[in-house]
Amino acid sequence: MKNSRAAYFFIAPFILVFTAFYLVPVGYAVYLSLFVRKRIATGQAPQEVFSGLDNYARAFSDSEFLRSLANIVVFGVVQVPLMIGIALLLALALDSYKGIALKFFRTVFYLPYTLPTIIAGLLWGYLYSKDLSPFNQISLALGGGKIDFFSGLALFFSIGNIVTWTWTGYNMITLYASLQNISPDLYEAARIDGATGWQISRFIKIPLLRPTLLLTMIFSVIGTSQIFSEPFVLRSSGNYVPDNITPNIYLYLTASRDGNFSYAATLAIILALITFAFSGFFLKAAGFSGERK
Repeated sequence: MKNSRAAYFFIAPFILVFTAFYLVPVGYAVYLSLFVRKRIATGQAPQEVFSGLDNYARAFSDSEFLRSLANIVVFGVVQVPLMIGIALLLALALDSYKGIALKFFRTVFYLPYTLPTIIAGLLWGYLYSKDLSPFNQISLALGGGKIDFFSGLALFFSIGNIVTWTWTGYNMITLYASLQNISPDLYEAARIDGATGWQISRFIKIPLLRPTLLLTMIFSVIGTSQIFSEPFVLRSSGNYVPDNITPNIYLYLTASRDGNFSYAATLAIILALITFAFSGFFLKAAGFSGERK
């Protein structure tokens, strides 16, 4: 009985913090999503009126919100595998490299992750600028024209480049740390059997990295659904970035610019549910249910 009380005592701080900063905000968002702003009478300010699931029905018929979801799906399908692939190649290269510059390369690849996303957005915003961009200066020097990094598909490339540049190093370090936990005896046995470096990576390292790859993939998918800082900074710098470029930008503008907090809460809940559902589906499809055999 005493041990049981002690256990509750030690987990109480976590439960309090989790309740205060997670459960309460989520519950309040669900509560807000059940109301709409309506003008009850002429001359009166709009009031919050209970509407049930009307906001949810509106969201699934909102072309701007659906467009933002489509944007993030396309973005994730292209950017996430590319980022994980680059991180995997860098991790394998570092694991195979035994030179004295190992720490230097490891630090250089990881360094972009240490920068705040706001700073990264401002940095790349300058590099994308029509008048100041060194890329445009090089293009003009070679006889070409100025590159518009914010037009059409180029905008997705511009944002994707910032995200990839920022997060590849983090994923690389995660994979590299997992590689360090693999027993060198496996590599030695494979070399005795005549395996090449590529064969060791293909048939030993990558299969043993599967749980870590799945984890980084899930985190990357969740991070992709939450993209906000990069397009927000580019937008704040005077560049043209559509309101519906990502769901988070759209729901932020819905709340801050339009003052429609109840509808913004609805969009946030829908986005969270979609992310959870996709992550669960991905884990199940990958055969990573967590069950021990």
